[in-house]
Amino acid sequence: MKRTFLLLSVLLILISACSSNKKNPPMEIATFSLFDTVSFPETISKACYHPSSKTIYAMEANTHRILIWKGDKRVNAIGGLGTGNTNFQSLSDFAMGTDGSIYALDAAAKVIKRFNADGKYINRVQLDYVQQPTKLALGSEQNVYVFDAASSEIIAYDLLDSSELYRFGRFQVQKVDQLFANRDFVVAYDAAQDQSALFSSLGQHISNQTGQIVYDTYNNAISLSNEALVSNMSAAWLPLSGKAESVTIFRDILAIVVDHQVRLLKLDYVPVR
Repeated sequence: MKRTFLLLSVLLILISACSSNKKNPPMEIATFSLFDTVSFPETISKACYHPSSKTIYAMEANTHRILIWKGDKRVNAIGGLGTGNTNFQSLSDFAMGTDGSIYALDAAAKVIKRFNADGKYINRVQLDYVQQPTKLALGSEQNVYVFDAASSEIIAYDLLDSSELYRFGRFQVQKVDQLFANRDFVVAYDAAQDQSALFSSLGQHISNQTGQIVYDTYNNAISLSNEALVSNMSAAWLPLSGKAESVTIFRDILAIVVDHQVRLLKLDYVPVR
C-alpha cells in the first residue's frame, strides 16, 4: 500500500512539473497598432506604460521629475531637486516593475529609489563601487543593471541585498543613452552611433545591431530608428514621423517618446509558421 501511494505521489509530482513547464507557443509580430498619443508641455526623455492601470510614467530630465499620467491629466509627480526621500539630486533614468512600481536612478547620490505605482516612496538601494551611474534597466524583480559612464561598464546588482553580482561591456560600449534588459538579454544603445550592443543576461557579448533594440515577451527583437519601427523577426514595419527619442516595452505595449509626445502602440501577434 505504501509503495502504491509513493508511486502515485511521484506520478502526480511529474505531471504537475510537466504542466508547470509548459511554454506558450512561439508568436511573431504581425503589426504595430497605434492606439493613443499623449502630449506633454515639457520635453520628455523616457516613458513607460502600465496597461492594467492605464498609467504613463514620463521622465522630465530638466526638472528631475517623473510625471504620473492617467488619461489626459497628471495625477502625481515624483521628484524635483532636493535631498529628501522623494527628491533627486540628479535624476538620470528610471524603470518600471511589473506591478507599476518605479525604480529611479539618482546619479549624484548613487542610489536607486523605489516608489509604488502611485508615487509613494518605498526604499532605496545604495550603489557601491560605482563612479558615475547614468542608466539602469530591470532584468527581473530581483536584479538591476546599471551603466557606469566612468568605467564604461554595465554592473549587475542584486536588489535584495544591494550586492554587486558581475560587470561586463567595458570593451564593447563607450556611451549608453538607453539601457534595456529582460530575463535573457541586456541591450546598450548609443544614439550617436545609432547602434545597440547586445549581451546575454550574464554579460556575454552577442552582436551589434542598428537602431535601438528592445525584446518582447517572446524575445522578438524590435528596432526603433528615426525612420521606422521594425520587427527584426518578421515583416512588421511602421514608418515614424518626428524625432524618436526612446522606446520602452511592457508585455505587448510599446511607449515611444517623439518630441513632446508619448505614442502608445500595441503589438499584434500571429503564430510562427
